[in-house]
Amino acid sequence: MRVGIIGGGFAGLAAAIAFRRTGHDVTVFERNAGPSTAGGAIVLARNALTCLAMLGIDRREDAAAWSRIPAVIRRPDGRVLVHSTLSGLTGGGDVVTAPRARVIEWLTGQVPPDCLHYSAPVRAVDPDGTVRVGDHLERRFDLVVAADGVHSVARRLLWPSALAPRSTGTAGWAWIVDPGLREGYGTVWGATADFGILPLVDGRTYVYGGAPRGAELAQFRRWADPLPALIDAARPESTATPEIYEARPPRQLRRGAVVLIGDAAHGMRPTFGQGAALAMEDAITLAYRGVAGLAARRSRILAMYYASKAGSWFATPGSAPLTAVRDAALRVTPDPLFGAMAGAVSRWRPPTIPP
Repeated sequence: MRVGIIGGGFAGLAAAIAFRRTGHDVTVFERNAGPSTAGGAIVLARNALTCLAMLGIDRREDAAAWSRIPAVIRRPDGRVLVHSTLSGLTGGGDVVTAPRARVIEWLTGQVPPDCLHYSAPVRAVDPDGTVRVGDHLERRFDLVVAADGVHSVARRLLWPSALAPRSTGTAGWAWIVDPGLREGYGTVWGATADFGILPLVDGRTYVYGGAPRGAELAQFRRWADPLPALIDAARPESTATPEIYEARPPRQLRRGAVVLIGDAAHGMRPTFGQGAALAMEDAITLAYRGVAGLAARRSRILAMYYASKAGSWFATPGSAPLTAVRDAALRVTPDPLFGAMAGAVSRWRPPTIPP
């Protein structure tokens, strides 16, 4: 089967690897000039590590030590709400935080260069599998996998009745600091803003945050250590400032010969750091279980979509009274129970791979 893939991010590259492993002819169209070198990092919880292993990338040797690092959830004044480890906050098992560009490099290394077409923006997609690339090229495929992100061209053209991506009103920051910290990892939850501080496998520190659009990073220098020093270390030229969008999954993920996966199918708030993992789950399921298998994932996708919204509201309730309720709830919740609840999102049963 000839498979055309739109997008060379986590979803598209994972789909390319998985479909090649199942014996299909694969072509990937990526609008950028080369593999993504975007800054920031991603959390690889147990489902993401399972996906990477299934795609021929086994990094579990990096994960074990990092999983045991102490991590807490704190208020802006420094008071600890939850004591745990990096593994505990993600539900157990191995977890590692890696630079985003490095994970893209791992995936790209599994795809032959002649399959990857860069500087190839897809302008149009037809239900019969025809893809129009740039101003002149037109190709037809037996299956087109639209993995082109939350602002997907395919979703806009072929799913006109699906809800359009909407801004959450949240602006984000993400940056990497060198060197790493001795302590202070975890998350900081305020009323309307939150930050995460995580160790990277290369010894540096990854910091991310989100606040209502219009907020300035400098105003959070008043929060507890180590955040002020980490903010001072942020450099504007290397700090990503994404605006957070979400897109509810449509009822059907297939239109003729075209299917949606990853953020094109289900753009979510980054509450649990599951975007890349879910994208790879989609890709592997589609390659090994077909469109029917992907359709069967809708219950998980919808649950994750609404969980990401609920988790965002819990982390940043929006007012002092609701924040007090959140803090009181965490004080009476055993730390292991909180970790188990938060980690439920990373529990995934992968499809059986035929021998």
